[in-house]
Amino acid sequence: MTEATRSDAVPTLGLTVPAERVSCFFPLLQKGIGMRARLGIPVSAFLREGLGLSDATIEARIQTVFLDGRPVDDIEGALLREGSTLALAPAMPGLMGAMLRRGGYYAPMRSGITHRGDAAPQGPGEGLITVKLFGTALRELGPALLARGVVVGGKDLAALPGHCLEDIGDAGSLRGQGSILLRVRAATGDESRSG
Repeated sequence: MTEATRSDAVPTLGLTVPAERVSCFFPLLQKGIGMRARLGIPVSAFLREGLGLSDATIEARIQTVFLDGRPVDDIEGALLREGSTLALAPAMPGLMGAMLRRGGYYAPMRSGITHRGDAAPQGPGEGLITVKLFGTALRELGPALLARGVVVGGKDLAALPGHCLEDIGDAGSLRGQGSILLRVRAATGDESRSG
């Protein structure tokens, strides 16, 4: 089922797909999706407010954090700015994973590339940031983010495999779109029987 509208000059595409097809859209989350965020807030506040995560979930499940390509140890001191890119993942395996883990034992070995909270805070307001999800963070957070709505490039959306977009009449027309507010939700039992 497809629903297309236009909101704030950004076309909105709403899809209701079988639950097993929601994961078709995960490559978009790995590549990076746009999300509105309060600017100047710490990463930790965005994880709580913007993504709806509890402190316990953040501590247990989001152990690898990159802000603008740099590993973050202090999620209270790393501030979001307009255009920031935030990548989130669970603890990654191996020595590299141990080195990149937030506040891990090996963190001092990467001190030269670690994100520092030394940038001047940005004034209040809202802006667009890019969020990337990997590993179990992708599976655990992805469906809720897609249901709420994320900003993606039309070209990126059109590049998904055809079976992901079978409910869209002319998926090729997406290539010409700049940004699209995409909402993907899993069909309930009643919707999947009717469709």
